[in-house]
Amino acid sequence: MPMFPMPLRRLVSLVAMVLGLGVAALLAHPAPAGAASAQAGMDTLVLTWIDGGERLQVDGFAYRPKAIVAIRLGSEPIQQARADATGRVEVAVPQALIAAGQSGASIIVMGRAASGASRVLISAVPPRAAARGPVDALPWSVAVVAIAGIGLGVLRRRRRGLVAGPSPAGYRRRHGR
Repeated sequence: MPMFPMPLRRLVSLVAMVLGLGVAALLAHPAPAGAASAQAGMDTLVLTWIDGGERLQVDGFAYRPKAIVAIRLGSEPIQQARADATGRVEVAVPQALIAAGQSGASIIVMGRAASGASRVLISAVPPRAAARGPVDALPWSVAVVAIAGIGLGVLRRRRRGLVAGPSPAGYRRRHGR
């Protein structure tokens, strides 16, 4: 004899499926654009908004170690930086230096390659991500569905008079309650 009636089992199954889909959606969330600097090739310039869109992270690769590199926004100079011992340039440019609405403007990093030749990497400023998205609301919506499912189950048990404990198998059918 089943312990729970069929509609309650269906409700629990539905809540479990919704929770499973929510977890799957959270795990499948892609990384932000430009965040894959470890996967970047040597001929790429990786630009990523950090700190909630307050700063633009600029990563350039294969420059001469410890050499000075110039970073420009279009034709305007932004700043100079020094490459590390591996030839990587990593600079965080404040949002104030990037003009408002300049999504798509060119960021240019100019310096010397390890061979001594001139090395110029160019990329466009990526658009800032929206402050809120559906993935941000997903954990809360899954929690609301779970709490609602539990609440509905409790109300249903209370309405049917099962709070005091389950009756023996067939008791309600025979004694008409």
